[in-house]
Amino acid sequence: MRAPLLVVSSLALGLSLAAAAGSQATAATPSAGPHASTTTPPMDHDMADMGHGAPDVTADRSAAIQRAELKPTYFAADMNGLNLVQASGQPSVAGRILGDRDGRATGLVRVQGDRITFALSWENISAPTVGHIHEGDDKVNGPVKVSLFDTPMPATATAASGVLTVDDPATADAIRADPDNFYLNLHTEEFPAGAVRGQLSELSRPADLLGLLKNGAVEQAFLSGDQEVAVPDGPAGGDPTGRAVAFVKARSTRIDFSFAWTGIKPTLGHLHKGRFGANGPVAVPLFTTAVPSTIVAISGTATGLDSALVEEIAEHPSDYYANLHTAEFPDGAVRGQLFNQR
Repeated sequence: MRAPLLVVSSLALGLSLAAAAGSQATAATPSAGPHASTTTPPMDHDMADMGHGAPDVTADRSAAIQRAELKPTYFAADMNGLNLVQASGQPSVAGRILGDRDGRATGLVRVQGDRITFALSWENISAPTVGHIHEGDDKVNGPVKVSLFDTPMPATATAASGVLTVDDPATADAIRADPDNFYLNLHTEEFPAGAVRGQLSELSRPADLLGLLKNGAVEQAFLSGDQEVAVPDGPAGGDPTGRAVAFVKARSTRIDFSFAWTGIKPTLGHLHKGRFGANGPVAVPLFTTAVPSTIVAISGTATGLDSALVEEIAEHPSDYYANLHTAEFPDGAVRGQLFNQR
């Protein structure tokens, strides 16, 4: 079932609290708490920037101030496989569906100055390999104007949110001026030309771009680098600048998860069995490939799990911790103990 569009997102709130939780981690008990125009991901994946377009990177401060003075504009797209258009010069076949017949996706886009923030949620397609904003109406195939992400999503992912800066502000201006002439397109390995697509339309009110990632979670964790436990011949701790928040819903033979982070680029996400202050084995691999560099939050589902393990996680969450790994910190960049938020 497609994740709902929510007005209030606890992901954003959770990450804003993660920094405070990290600084208190050693004192707290674990249960307490044709090509596209070039795009550039922010130097600091700050979730405050997701909501307000004002990064705290010194080099970008002037641009951020100017951007913050501009009113953000919000757009949405309802994507499906029926919307794909026959490529020019190829014979048309009556009744032929060019995209993924069963695929559906929702896209939200926020444009403020040269900053584009986006959220995508998909179902009945394999994990997207690339995602673009193309220029063109609903009857043509148009050139890529914005590359939202250009490496594959993890196989278990079902939604993601990200942020980037377009190098050519005219691209953002054109989207604001004529959104109907732009469309979102998610590509997959099976459908490299496009699995689902949909035209952008302007929204009359702001949209919560992290709401697509909400999963009704019961367990939560605040992750930080200072909660990592040193391993032999490894670094003394995790990433000192990294922060994240995790939401987990354990049920039956599956675990729904959401992560939002700042200051790191995750390559793996796990649940480990282990109490606060101790390293433990991986209990559940949540995602096992790197997240695209423009992405700052992700949701997904790990399936086919042992029901006894899932029940144990649900009943004794503080015996487990969430861990995000990066290339720089392969043993763990940030971690945090699960606790029941209800």
